[in-house]
Amino acid sequence: MTKHIAILGGTFDPIHIGHLRMAVELRLAGFDEVRLIPNNVPPHREQPKASAQQRLAMVQLACESLAQQGVSGIIADDIELKRDQPSYSVATLEELKKQLPKNTALSWVIGDDAWESIHQWHRIDEFLGLANLVIINRGHENQFPYTTLQGQWLKQHATELDNLLECTNGKLIRLNWRLLDVSATYLRSLLAQGKGAQLLTPDAVLKYIAEYQLYKFD
Repeated sequence: MTKHIAILGGTFDPIHIGHLRMAVELRLAGFDEVRLIPNNVPPHREQPKASAQQRLAMVQLACESLAQQGVSGIIADDIELKRDQPSYSVATLEELKKQLPKNTALSWVIGDDAWESIHQWHRIDEFLGLANLVIINRGHENQFPYTTLQGQWLKQHATELDNLLECTNGKLIRLNWRLLDVSATYLRSLLAQGKGAQLLTPDAVLKYIAEYQLYKFD
């Protein structure tokens, strides 16, 4: 039986309730497992404030917090932290394919902001040969002409969730989920000002941030 894993990458600087709610929704949607993968060297954004190991530790604490609440199958994965080069999605997928059993299907999860610029991703023509793509539309669904990569992919590869969960690669879906509008930037600003960040990330993560005085001067 095929195991279908959803992959949610990001800097997680720090991880917050928006990330965790998306992971929970993916589990509820039918994915057998959700892997939260912290970037080491994010190729398309500024470098994180916290170190790679600190960000991984916070993700692990958040996953443990969910498990304690009875939410299983959401785990931290340090695969990108073991590589010094930029955290390209295709390279991560190739490495996961080597590590996981052959009957494992992978779906990469992105927001609509990343979808807008996906044509600029490294070796993007190889992407759908390795995985499916799940696009989370946060309240709007932009249209793309057929001359764009996005337009071509939508015409050739778009499907429904049930079908995607039966396919190992080559499919994409757009999900109109209104998730919690929280950003790591906003959370860091609260932490830097010493203002209440309760409920925006698990208490265990807040304790870790306080212990290591992270984001104090952000």
